[in-house]
Amino acid sequence: MKVVEWDKKENISKILIDLLEIDPKFSFDKEKEDIYFLYNDEELYGYAILDFNDIAELKKIFILPKLRNNGYGTFFLKYIINWITNKNFDSLIITNHKKMNNFLEKQRFVKTEDGYILNNLAETKRQKKNMLSISKFAICINIVLALLKIIAGKIFYSMSLLSDGLNSLSDLITNVLVIVGLKVGSNPEDKEHPFGHGKIESVFSVIIGTFIMITAFELIKDNFSKLISFNSENNVNTTFIPIIITVLAILIKIFQLVFMQKKAKKYNNTLINSLLADYKTDIVISTSVLIGLILAKIHPAFDTVVGFIVSLYIIKSGYELIKENSLILLDSQDDALIEKIRSEILQFEEIENAHDFRMTTSGKDIYMFVDVRMDKNKTIEEAHDITNKISKKIKHKYKNIKRLLIHIEPVYSE
Repeated sequence: MKVVEWDKKENISKILIDLLEIDPKFSFDKEKEDIYFLYNDEELYGYAILDFNDIAELKKIFILPKLRNNGYGTFFLKYIINWITNKNFDSLIITNHKKMNNFLEKQRFVKTEDGYILNNLAETKRQKKNMLSISKFAICINIVLALLKIIAGKIFYSMSLLSDGLNSLSDLITNVLVIVGLKVGSNPEDKEHPFGHGKIESVFSVIIGTFIMITAFELIKDNFSKLISFNSENNVNTTFIPIIITVLAILIKIFQLVFMQKKAKKYNNTLINSLLADYKTDIVISTSVLIGLILAKIHPAFDTVVGFIVSLYIIKSGYELIKENSLILLDSQDDALIEKIRSEILQFEEIENAHDFRMTTSGKDIYMFVDVRMDKNKTIEEAHDITNKISKKIKHKYKNIKRLLIHIEPVYSE
C-alpha cells in the first residue's frame, strides 16, 4: 500500500479519466488544491483532495465502493495526518464530511459547528523533536561519562568507578533505545502490523537488560576476586585524580538533571519523567562512589565494597527492565486500568455487564477488547451507537487507549 502525490505521478490525464469513471462527482482545482492517490501495487484504490491555507482542509477522501470497510480509508487518513504534521500544519479540518462522523471520531477528530477538526498536530511534532534532541544530548553526556569512569577505573584500579562507568554505559544504551523507539515505534499501524510498531521498544529493552545483567555479574566476580586477594599491585590508587573525576561526573549529572527538569516543565512526558528519576539515582550512585574512594584512603576494601553494591544495583535495574518489558511482550493485563474502564462502561445504563477484558500494549498505545451484555431488543444501529459513544468517551479520557473493541452479547429478559 502506498500514497502517490500529484506531481510525482506520470500520465496524470489518464488517471483523471479513470477517476471520473469510478467517481462521476470528481472535481479538482489544480491551482488551489493538492491531490493524492492511494495505490495497492499498481491498482488505484482511492484519492484525497486537500486545500492548504492557514489551516489544512481535507476536501474529500474517496475509496472505491467495493473496497470500503476494509481499513483502506483509515490508512489513507493516517498518512494524510502524518504528512501535514511534517509540513508544520497545526490543524486539519473537514467540513464536507457526509456521514463520516464515526470514521473521523475514531481518529480523535472533534466535532465543530461546521464539521470536524483535529488540533495540536504541531505540538505533537514539537514534543517528538524535543525528545529526540534531549536523547541525543543525553547520549553525548553519557558517552563522556562512561569513557571517563571506565578508563579511570582501569587506570586507578577502582572497582567502584568501573561499576559506575557500566551504569553510565547502560544509560547510554537506554538513550539510544529512546531514539529507536521514537523513530520506529511511532510509525502508524499497517496491514502487517495492526497494533503498530511499538513493541520494538520492549524487544530492545529485554536485549539491553540481559546485556546489563551479564556485564554486572562479571563485575561482581571481579569485585569478589579483588576482596579475596588484595595486593599492592592491584589495590586502588588513592590519589586525588579519581576523586576529582567522580566529583566532575556528579556535577555533569546535576547539570543534566537541571537541564532536563526545565524541559520537563514545558513538555510533560512520561519518558522524560522516567529519565529524571534515573538521573537522580545516578547522582546518588556517583556520590556513593565518591565516598568509597575517600574511604579507600583508610582501607582499599571500601572501594571494592562500594563497587560490589553498585553492581548489585545494576543487576536489579537490568532485572526490572527485563521483567517490565517481558510482561508487555507477553500481553500482561493491567488490572487497575481494566477496573477503571469497566467502571466507565457500566455508567451507561444500556450496559448490563462488562466482562472478559483483554488488552495488548504497543509502545505507549493500548488496544483493549471487551464483551458487554445489552438488551436483545436493541437494533443493530442502536447497539452500534451505544458502543461508539462508549469507545469515544474512553479514548478521549484515556489518551493511551488507541482502540477499544466492544463485542455485544444479548441479555434475554424473562
